[in-house]
Order: sequence, then structure tokens, then C-alpha cells
Amino acid sequence: MKTRALMAAIALVLIALVAWGFMQGRKERATEAEREKPVVVPSRVSRVDGLPAITLDAAGQKNSGIAVMPQQATAHSQEIQAIGTVLLIQDLSSLRTGIVAAQSQVAAASAASQASQAEYQRLLLLHREEQDVSSKTLQAGEASRRADMATLQAAQAALAAAQQNASQQWGPVLTRAAAENSTLYTRLVNQQDVLLQVVLPAGADLAQPPSQVRVQLRRDTFVTARLVAAATRTDARLQGASFFYVAPATGLLPGSSLTVFLPVGAAKPGSMIPTSAIVWWQGSAWVYSRRRADLFVRHELPADQAVQDGWFVPAGFAGGEPVVVTGAQLLFSEELRAQISVGEDAGK
Repeated sequence: MKTRALMAAIALVLIALVAWGFMQGRKERATEAEREKPVVVPSRVSRVDGLPAITLDAAGQKNSGIAVMPQQATAHSQEIQAIGTVLLIQDLSSLRTGIVAAQSQVAAASAASQASQAEYQRLLLLHREEQDVSSKTLQAGEASRRADMATLQAAQAALAAAQQNASQQWGPVLTRAAAENSTLYTRLVNQQDVLLQVVLPAGADLAQPPSQVRVQLRRDTFVTARLVAAATRTDARLQGASFFYVAPATGLLPGSSLTVFLPVGAAKPGSMIPTSAIVWWQGSAWVYSRRRADLFVRHELPADQAVQDGWFVPAGFAGGEPVVVTGAQLLFSEELRAQISVGEDAGK
């Protein structure tokens, strides 16, 4: 009887131990599962008014070196895009050589003609006064005078032909500059400046070509070119109005084709976005505006509005919000990193 009671007690203890162990293990597994459950972190990437945006707290902004500034108000004229080609001026130099040679011939012939004319007048006077000057001598003097006059006329015709040839190719302004060895010409010859032929797109028309245009060297680098005159030729590929401009030679090589921006019409109000604020992605220029203290919205900049040291945007761009001028690339990297993180979490 006692043995049965003891066995029953032991059995109850064993059952209790097994039940306790089972419950303890279940509790530990639940705790472990809870511990391993991924923590859901709110995404910093969002869309605001259909535009990509990223939320970044003050600490994150400080680590990324984010700095913003108000948009800089300015005015800018609408522009026409044209093609500019840096010309070789060897032909112009050769034409100058021909003109100078012709001018020398004219000068020499003129001096000879003046001398023979004076001599003929002297002989004629002596002959009339019945001094020792025969008719034969007078006739020889007249023949010499006529020959020198013919030589002068031929030299003058050669000079006129050389000038006309140069003018047909380069226009009167450049021809005169070459003939006179003016500053315009010497700067071209000494490679301080280059000569650009700017051809407008077919159908584009300007009542008066602008005195200055912007020549794009690289994506955000420009130089200013000054008008010389209307060109006497055009590009057969474009068939548009053509003009000669001069620009500083730095970075411009003969034969180069460049994009030229010609201002047209009255200047319109807008803002200047500095180069440091621009992020390039997929061939487009973007900028971040600060919507609120921790929210930055990415905007695509208008096409073909690059200007010296930045980008022109029309009034009201991005609601006039201040733009990120330092750390924009890091902000963009942070946005992409957050997007990638969200994509990986969604795939799990």
C-alpha cells in the first residue's frame, strides 16, 4: 500500500516536472521568436505632391553636411540654342598676305606714276618755253607717264580683287580688320581669341543678333562671345542665319562644335540655383528644396536653362522654397540607400 502511494507520488512529481519543462520551453521559444522578429523602421523615402522626398532628422543632416539657402532672385532672357563652330583663320591670314602684297604694289606704282607725271610736266614746260627739250624727249616722257599710270591702275585692280575675294569669304568687317592689322585680327592670329561661326536653327529669325552670347564649354561651364558681324556663309547642314563671334581662346580648339545660347526678348524674373545645389541623375539636373525642417523634396530643373555658375529657374520654382546648396549629393545618396533598404525589406 505504501509502495503504491510512493509510486503515485513520484509519478505526479514527474508529470509536474514534464509539464513545467514543456511550459518553460514554450515560453523561451516565444521569447526568442519575439527577439528575432524584425523591427519595422518607418521609411524615410516618400512622395510629396508626386515628387520624391526624403525625411532626415537634424542629426542626419549634420552628419551629411546639409546646408540650405534661399533662392537668389534674378532676371534672365529667353534663349535660342544654336550651333557654334570654331573656325580656322589660315585662309584669312593668307588673304591678308595677298592684300598687303597688293597694297605694296599699289604704293610702288603710285610713287612711280607720281614721279613720271612730275617729270612729264617738267619736260612739257621746258618744251613750251623752247628750251633744249625735243619733241621726241617729250613723247618719251609722256609714254613713261602713261605706262606708270597703267601699272598703277592694274595694281589698284589687283588690290580691289583681293579685297573683294576676302570680303566674299569673311565679310567687310573681318576683311578690314585683316587689312589694317587691327586688334581684332592680331588677337585671332596670336590665338588669344578664336573666331566662331554661329548658325541658328532653320526657321529661327532674329531682327538683330545679340551683341553677346553664351558658349557652353562643358555641362556647367560657359564663356561669353562678342558679335563681329553677320557671316557671309552658312552651314549647309543647318541652313540658318549665320553670324561671326569672337571668344577667348581658352578651352576652344579649331574645328570644335559647341552649343551657343542667344538671348532673345525681354528678361523674365526667376531665381538662380548655384552649381553646388545641382545633382545629375539619368541625364537630368535635379535640386532639393526644404519643405520643412526635416523634409527635402527633389525637383527636376527646367531643360536648357543652364547659365554661368548655375541654373536659371522661373519665378515660383519649387514654391520658392530654399534649396540645398551643400550636401545635395549626399542627400541624394541617402535617398537611394533608403529606397534600396525598403526594396530589400519588401522582398523578405
